[in-house]
Amino acid sequence: MSGAVSPSLSEAEIERLTALLAANRNPDAFSLEAVDGLFCALIASPALVMPHEYLPVILGGTLEGGRLLGDLAAVQEMMALLMRYWNAIAQDFEHETYHIGYRGEPGEDGVPGRAWARGYLHGIRLAPQGWSRILQDEREELVRRIPIVAGEVDPAAPKEPLTDEQSRAMWTDMLAGAARAYRYFTEDRATYAQQAAARRSQRAPYERADPKVGRNDPCPCGSGKKYKRCCGSSDSRGETVH
Repeated sequence: MSGAVSPSLSEAEIERLTALLAANRNPDAFSLEAVDGLFCALIASPALVMPHEYLPVILGGTLEGGRLLGDLAAVQEMMALLMRYWNAIAQDFEHETYHIGYRGEPGEDGVPGRAWARGYLHGIRLAPQGWSRILQDEREELVRRIPIVAGEVDPAAPKEPLTDEQSRAMWTDMLAGAARAYRYFTEDRATYAQQAAARRSQRAPYERADPKVGRNDPCPCGSGKKYKRCCGSSDSRGETVH
């Protein structure tokens, strides 16, 4: 198995996560390589994408029909490892030159890195706002190579098998493009976070549906007694009366 190990996950944990993902029999389920590409795009994204939006993509729908369905412990383990994997990629982008992605062998359709590139494009489609800007930017050639490797531009490419040197160069270019995208959208992510915080602060405060009952008001239970002598008494609340 080839692939770089995130500093937050051991080699054994990487192998375990790979096995857990592979145990899902849904035909559209993601491999770890595709998950790596997906997470790289989502972490760079100008807009936040929540787990409930991207987990169905990873699972290929639901776990129904997969071997993990009846194994709650395995599902919980997989989710915990996925969250740690996400955090490790985010840490790489924030503190390292770039994230050294995971690449499985052999390549999808015989093209090394194609599963990663397709996962990356899935991430773009989950939050497309802003991505057209970078994909049309002629200065961002490295980012624009990702759809090419995914087979989006020409499904028949490459016309001839790639040499090891070409495969390494293509892989390195995509990872560099992912790092550039993360930095490209730095201000966009900050703006999105500020707007989200503003929306939360503007939410209307909770208002009681019915007016608060005063202690000397008639009890709403209909007994005819004052609230303090009925449902509002210390006895009715289970408190000790002195």
